[in-house]
This record gives sequence, structure tokens and C-alpha cells, in this order.
Amino acid sequence: MYPNFEKLSKEKKQSILSICIEEFGKTGFEKTSTDTITTRAGISKGILFHYFKNKKNLFLYVIDYCRQLIGNTLMEELEKLETDDFFERIKEVVLTKLRVQLKYSQETNLVANVLLNPPVGLKEEVQELLQKNVENYSDQYLGKLLDPQLLKNHASPEKVVNLTMLALEQITQKYIALYQNKRIEFEKLSEQMIPEIDEYIELIKYGCIEK
Repeated sequence: MYPNFEKLSKEKKQSILSICIEEFGKTGFEKTSTDTITTRAGISKGILFHYFKNKKNLFLYVIDYCRQLIGNTLMEELEKLETDDFFERIKEVVLTKLRVQLKYSQETNLVANVLLNPPVGLKEEVQELLQKNVENYSDQYLGKLLDPQLLKNHASPEKVVNLTMLALEQITQKYIALYQNKRIEFEKLSEQMIPEIDEYIELIKYGCIEK
């Protein structure tokens, strides 16, 4: 799509992308200065526009790069899951997602902020880009990984899947918000999360009222 940029060495591309992710993440699309990006990257403004034509194309390229990086890394990690127990599997899915989000925290925050507050005039294009992750990850991949057939002894397996994912997603977001902009190791965070995850799983598995 942008052959002049793709011809650069991997190291040079990564350097430019890292700077763009940091700058767009700090100040958003409208307020980010391409002068700042080019100065930090050690290239001229003319060269940057030679690669991407304009700031809008650069921004969309960066968002697409982030969503592919996060999505592909997540799916690669989820391929390694081996347990056939639904609840253990869904717990591992949540923890794996958290691990990837912490590893790529700047990229995750940028994508999340753009999704919640898309730049004026770019809403449709941003949503179209991010919808690809929904289709690839949620619909196709996660749907197979968390197959309702693993819950064939339950009366409403699809509802159990949805309820469990909803509960555990809320836990994940709670801890991400708690430690936002703070450096924390995955192991430390997961130690705090796992007991709470297990509590919710027990409630979903066995209910909250004794019969």
C-alpha cells in the first residue's frame, strides 16, 4: 500500500512506527505534529510525506499496524492452549489477552483511545480497520476456541460462554484501569486477578444460591 515505506529496513520502519505510536498516543491525531515525528525520527517532512502522502494516511497505517500486531500476537499465543476444560480455557484466554495488552501497552492504549474517540472525519475508516480484528479474532477464532460444545451438559451453553466472557472482560478492564500508566509485571498482576477470576467462574459454574 505504501511501497516506499515498505522498502525501508525493518529497523528503520520500526523506529518510525514506535515514534508515531508514542506521539499519536500522547496527543491524538489532531494535535500530533508531523514536525515532532520527523525531528525525532531523523528524517525530513518531505520524506515522511513521500512515504505516506499525508498525516491521515500515516495515522491509519499506524492504527492498522497496531491492530495487526496485537491481534496476530494474541492468536499465536492462543494457539498454544491445550486444556479441553471450558472454564480453564476461558481463564487462559483472558490471562493471555492481558499478557499481550501489557506487552504492547502503548499500542493497546492507542487503539482503545481511537476506538472510543475516533478523530473527526476518520470514524468510518477507523471502525472499518478495527472491525477486521473483530472478524478474525472474535467471530472466527475465539468462537472455535470457546466452542459451546465444550459445555454440552449445560442447558444454555451459548449463554454460559457470553456470561463468562462478559464477567472476565470486566475483571480485565478493572485491573488495566487500576494500573494504567504504571509499570507492572504480568506475574504480579495475574496473581491478583486469578483468585477473582476463579470466584466468578465458581459462581457461573455452580450458581450463588444453595438448593
